[in-house]
Amino acid sequence: MPRLSSRLAGTVRLLLCLGLSAVSVVPALCQEPAQPQAGASARVYNESTQRGAALRVRVPKVDRVPTLDDVAAMKADDWMRKRMVRLSNFVQSAPFDGKPATEMTFVWLGRTDSTFFAVFICYDHRPDQLRSHLARRENITTDDVVGLWLDPFQDRRRGLLFQVNPEGVQADANWTEPGSTDYSYDLVWNSDARRTSQGWVAIMEIPFRSIRSRAKDPEWGVVVNRSMPRNSETSYWPRVTPSISGLLTQEGSILGMEGASSRNIQINPYMIGHKIKQLNQNDPNNPFFSNRNFSGTAGGDIKAVVKDSIVLDGTINPDFSQVESDQPQFSINQRYALFYPELRPFFLENSSYFESVVTQLYTRTIGNPEFGARATGKIQHTNIGFLAIDDRAPGIYVAPTDPLKGKRAFTVASRVAQDLGPFSNIGLMYVQRTLAGGSNRTGGVDFNWRMNRHWTLQGGQVFSSTHRRDGSYAAGPARRFVLTRSGRSFYLQEQFRDFSQNFQTDAGYVSVPRVRQSNVQMNVHWYPTGTTAKKLHVQSYGVDTNLRMAWDRKWRRVFRYTTDDFFLAFSRGTSISAVFVGNSDTLRPEDYPALPRESNFAENKGGIAFHTAPVPQLSMNVQAYHGATVNYNPVSGAAPTLLTDDTVNAAITLQPISRLTVDNTYLLDRAAEARTQEQVYESQTMRTKINYQFSRPLSLRAIVQYSSVMPNNDLSALARTKDISTQVLFTWLPHPGTAIYAGYNSNLQNLSHELCTRLASGECDTTQPILPRGTDYLNDGREFFIKASYLLRF
Repeated sequence: MPRLSSRLAGTVRLLLCLGLSAVSVVPALCQEPAQPQAGASARVYNESTQRGAALRVRVPKVDRVPTLDDVAAMKADDWMRKRMVRLSNFVQSAPFDGKPATEMTFVWLGRTDSTFFAVFICYDHRPDQLRSHLARRENITTDDVVGLWLDPFQDRRRGLLFQVNPEGVQADANWTEPGSTDYSYDLVWNSDARRTSQGWVAIMEIPFRSIRSRAKDPEWGVVVNRSMPRNSETSYWPRVTPSISGLLTQEGSILGMEGASSRNIQINPYMIGHKIKQLNQNDPNNPFFSNRNFSGTAGGDIKAVVKDSIVLDGTINPDFSQVESDQPQFSINQRYALFYPELRPFFLENSSYFESVVTQLYTRTIGNPEFGARATGKIQHTNIGFLAIDDRAPGIYVAPTDPLKGKRAFTVASRVAQDLGPFSNIGLMYVQRTLAGGSNRTGGVDFNWRMNRHWTLQGGQVFSSTHRRDGSYAAGPARRFVLTRSGRSFYLQEQFRDFSQNFQTDAGYVSVPRVRQSNVQMNVHWYPTGTTAKKLHVQSYGVDTNLRMAWDRKWRRVFRYTTDDFFLAFSRGTSISAVFVGNSDTLRPEDYPALPRESNFAENKGGIAFHTAPVPQLSMNVQAYHGATVNYNPVSGAAPTLLTDDTVNAAITLQPISRLTVDNTYLLDRAAEARTQEQVYESQTMRTKINYQFSRPLSLRAIVQYSSVMPNNDLSALARTKDISTQVLFTWLPHPGTAIYAGYNSNLQNLSHELCTRLASGECDTTQPILPRGTDYLNDGREFFIKASYLLRF
């Protein structure tokens, strides 16, 4: 009977809180306790634990800007309790889905005519174990953080993510279902945070003109979360369960958002001055050093928000000198081309509007644009995207006698997608790239059908038309279908793609062309709750398996790749896996003429993968494998052979003090002949990135990377290379768009100082290799630059 009375009282209390909060009145019975017990958890509201049920609250207008002083005592003061609405009762998504959060979190929401406010009160019975660092903007993924997702159009497909750590360092991202996060999407907003003896507090101030919303819409989607990495815990309001596909599909609602207009105009000019010395290899028969003692240039971007939901962007002479180098990956002895993610903000912003089931637009094909324009947005239930941009790179990095010298490529991409129901859509996309009389066009239709909370089907078909500069013509289709079953304990995805012989996409990306390919991924996870598991701190275990198979146009097998990963996951971000790889490549005389017949190479491997973050000062991820691979680069006239291969991929992050972060990466790939054990090649990459944060806007970063390839030239056609690159960057970034950068980049390679084999006349001998390797290092490029930009908003 007492239990029944308690439940009834809790239900009555919940209904009163919800009803009164809807009219912007929150009485004392809805407030957080003044002195919560250590480790206490808030009771879970029934509504937040029911699948598919979302809570709705009304966000009141406030008569002043809230501050951290309003929650300095780890509870809201009288002004906040009377004028803002509270969210509480967070529910775990991980590691124990559906259970109450282990620490209490309260979030107070309010707004003015121009700004949205979220104030967080995060209790912690072990505040000394908080993980937080004064880091560069958005480098807080390993810290304690609070997050806020806003879905102004409430379409449950795209949203904005805002995050803050206990040092007040902010991160923001463009969120696209099912869970794609783009942290290059930078917005102007304010954040602050403060540690206390009972945990920490934080505040977010988000101007409406920094986001995209319709002033007439009174209701937005919202999700709030808190992450505590020391126990691998993530909790949400409302409940977000991994058993249901998507995060925004489970969002709550906030009312009272009418009048939140995002109309504005932004102008972001920049100026840059630099001194450059670099090796010019445009003419392979005449390499030389070019010097610019000091030169300057200028450019900028302009943005206009039309009718609150359409964004028009333009750029003139964009500069990418401060973009960080690509993260190292294994690049030696690869059968297929590698994919490098886009790093340039102009191309990344709103890039989700150009995504389709076949990658028709891969913006890294655009190397050096001078001008471009883009329009993205949403009209009612229709999503639109348009991009037009030039590229000077094809006419710059060529010899003076090359027919492409001075020519530009032009890329145009357009996409329209119509929402169908709450979670499905159908889209049309067209992309065209033209260069010096040649052109490549791709266009097609795709769809995304969310059949229920677990199953999703995506698919599409694209056709290409290619007019080559030599007068030839080719055309062909490509199609891809993806069936996904999402769930906490069982995940299944089946992909099938069919790319015809003549399908070509100059502006897009195809990992393996001209094949039919099937990919099956299946994950089965268990979450033990017994006494033994608790003593061992085991949070989950399971098996992840992946099977990839490809056939050529005659249905002959190209490869079969399998991976089976058996893992155990513990608290403090620790996991260990035993990995078994069963690969098989089929090579033919048309691939390698030295092969007398079709040959199949079995490449079995075994290894371990280990990840841990036991203390705030250390994070480590190590993968090591031993097995077999194929020599895809034999010497001229020789056939591929089977190799014994050892690889190591290690990443270690050290944060000895709050302001200092040291990221270290080490890659090793060593291969020997399987029969004789004679070494064929050894490749190593060592990279260290050091960042010291003087304050939230002010930082100094340095990157040093060493790479080497040491082949046995009797067995491998790989070149012997050594490369040392250095980057130093001083940054003052008070907010995105307004910044000062001062940087120095340098690169050393083991190149002959003669640059080529010289004839008696002093000219290069074109019958000999250009840029021959030497025993000493040659500085083939260095640059010093200063860049300043300023964001103007009207």
